[in-house]
Amino acid sequence: MVMTLIYFIVALLLLITIHEYGHFLVARFCGVKVLRFSFGFGKVLARWHDKKGTEYAWSLVPLGGYVKMLDESEAEVAPHERHLAFNNKSVWARIAIIVAGPLFNFLFAFAALWLVLVIGIKSLAPIVDQVTPDSIAAKSGLQANDEIIQFNEKPINSWRDFQYALMPLIGSDETIRLRVKSVVDNQQKMLLLPLKNWALDPKNPDPLQSFGILPFIPDVPPVVGEVVPDTPAADAGLQVNDRILQMNGKPLTDWLDLVEFISKNPNQPLTLSLMRQGKPLTISLTIGSKDNDGTTSGFLGLRSQKVDWPKQWLRLDRQNRFAAIGTAFNQTINLSAATFSLMGRFVTGKLALQSISGPVGIAQGAGESGRSGFVYYLSFLALVSISLGVLNLLPIPMLDGGHLLFCFIEVIRGKPLSETTRSIGLYLGLFFLAGLMILALSNDISRLTS
Repeated sequence: MVMTLIYFIVALLLLITIHEYGHFLVARFCGVKVLRFSFGFGKVLARWHDKKGTEYAWSLVPLGGYVKMLDESEAEVAPHERHLAFNNKSVWARIAIIVAGPLFNFLFAFAALWLVLVIGIKSLAPIVDQVTPDSIAAKSGLQANDEIIQFNEKPINSWRDFQYALMPLIGSDETIRLRVKSVVDNQQKMLLLPLKNWALDPKNPDPLQSFGILPFIPDVPPVVGEVVPDTPAADAGLQVNDRILQMNGKPLTDWLDLVEFISKNPNQPLTLSLMRQGKPLTISLTIGSKDNDGTTSGFLGLRSQKVDWPKQWLRLDRQNRFAAIGTAFNQTINLSAATFSLMGRFVTGKLALQSISGPVGIAQGAGESGRSGFVYYLSFLALVSISLGVLNLLPIPMLDGGHLLFCFIEVIRGKPLSETTRSIGLYLGLFFLAGLMILALSNDISRLTS
């Protein structure tokens, strides 16, 4: 829990600072006086000033940040400083300052994806373990032991590649072409997967599961990697590094067998025989329960240790530093386009609003990727940075995209909008963002309690 919080804070601090530094750097380049560079909102907890008079602040609520510039629309400006005010710069200079924040998010994502490729990232081979009967995958002819090697003529090397290729199509009604190879006899075949009736579970938006695909995962050793506070596991005294040998007297060799048993047996007694620091120990407890869309399932509050997968089931994605430039650039462009597309499908209702995640979802992703290793955390940061850049470009007042909209209207009209119109737009934007935050938080809470 502590490490999850640390990874979350680092992610917020890094991505928000990069975004705001884009505004800050270009504002200074354009001759605008920067009054404050703040991480967080609300009450200032710590502050310091540089030689140019800019205040750097650490504020109470760490869910964002801002760069405050000299601006006559916000406060009175001394006559000798009017040439330094944001509102007195040309519309194109203001556009450059506004765009710089999201642009720096995309540049960071590109750099992070490039570094991931240069270091190399391991992912499980895209081998199917099981196919759910009557699912989209089953109806298309996908079978157990099939390895996905091509997605719409694009080579697929790992489940990570498959997820990246699939992301732009979430909520669409296209038909994708998969080339698969049997790991049993190496025979290849082409399959068609129609997406028309494909829908993600809002509370568990796993694309593979929604297709009816259970990926092949080697056995996970039944060793505790994390105990979630205030859960049946924590109350019973289970600890990190405990190796579970038996459950209810039956030998246990795979963590996923424990997960499946717990899920199917809510509110039932459970006896675990385990080894702790070389000494045998027996713990008895009652499995907890949670509601999932009317279905009750069990939970304990345990997570497994990080697993070193067997080499034959892993695929390494690594490129030299020059080849990685083009690949990282294409990934940044494709992921950005996919994020814009997903935003559009939320607006049109093709994707359920319950799929939107808030800070709790981001914290969980930060924690899981951080525990998996540096390159996985870096890859997670790249995805969140792209999402942050795209979100800020939406034409909603209070966001960068809303300010850009005002600027483009000014270019068309030849004069800026009135202060009254801008104020109304900003209030509407504030209400919209407040509603979006409430929705995201309620979705997070729903997932935690379901």
